[in-house]
Amino acid sequence: MPLRMSRPVMGITAIMIMPITIMDTVTTTTGMIIMGTTTMAMAATRTVIPVMVMTSMSMTSIAVTIMITTTIIMITTARTTTIVTLMLMTTNRPAKDSSLNDSPALSADEGAALYRLMTWLSPAFPVGAFSYSSGIEWAVEAGDITDAASLQDWLSAMLSDGAGFCDGVFLAHVHRAASDGDDKALREIAELASAFVPSRERQLETTTQGRAFIEIARNAWSHEGMERLIASCDSPIVYPVAVGLVSAAHGVPLSATMHGFFHAVVSNWISAGARLVPLGQTDSQRVLAALEPVVVTTGHRAMAASLDDLGGATFRSDIASMRHETQYTRLFRS
Repeated sequence: MPLRMSRPVMGITAIMIMPITIMDTVTTTTGMIIMGTTTMAMAATRTVIPVMVMTSMSMTSIAVTIMITTTIIMITTARTTTIVTLMLMTTNRPAKDSSLNDSPALSADEGAALYRLMTWLSPAFPVGAFSYSSGIEWAVEAGDITDAASLQDWLSAMLSDGAGFCDGVFLAHVHRAASDGDDKALREIAELASAFVPSRERQLETTTQGRAFIEIARNAWSHEGMERLIASCDSPIVYPVAVGLVSAAHGVPLSATMHGFFHAVVSNWISAGARLVPLGQTDSQRVLAALEPVVVTTGHRAMAASLDDLGGATFRSDIASMRHETQYTRLFRS
């Protein structure tokens, strides 16, 4: 006979009822409906589950007794005994972490800083990063990058031992100089960062993005102290210097800025590689996930490094950015 139940509640994703067994079946043409409502408390989860049981039987006088056990509900009448077996499937929820629930909410200033940082380093922020490959296009044509694994190895080296690490060091020192109001140090770091770029196309890439970043941030999020900081930089402002300068002017913490910057740079490199190899979306995300510890480690190194620690060993990547200038067929500007 059919059983009907109310909707599942309080963490119960499904309630399955096995076919019922009628112990003393009565055959008759007259029948009536008995609706019994009961509750069942699970000792392990303390979840109360409303269950609506409906069965049809034949009799003239009815006395109903309901006995509840852990998983068996027995409904006994004068002539009919119905046994209902319940199978309960609960959601696989992780244990509650009180530290997550008790963490304080972001203040208005913290929320605004996070909002701006996510906007500035989003692929939708119009600095033109999608049109540059940082020499990856030549590496693909030369056969250095052929699949997801070789792309991951190439980008890991660029990040930890090449342009990525150096850009992180410049960003950290610019952020500190701008936060301290040290115009002289800011000017010297900006000049050194511009001179550190290894090729003409890489110079075009980083200065074009830096200029776009400054102009858009200045117009959309004007700040009284930003104009003075920009004026302190006599040389062209490269991309990591622009990010460090603007984030410091708006009070965005250095650590968040550093890791957000590296995530944006690596994501753009992967996007270029995915279009050139080509790679699917899933493989691209696997590469991004695999580079996560490299991003974190390089970010910590860059924040702890001095300007004397600047340097790289990714000569093949630097050569790729130079060779790209004369590459016959090109999709990217670098």
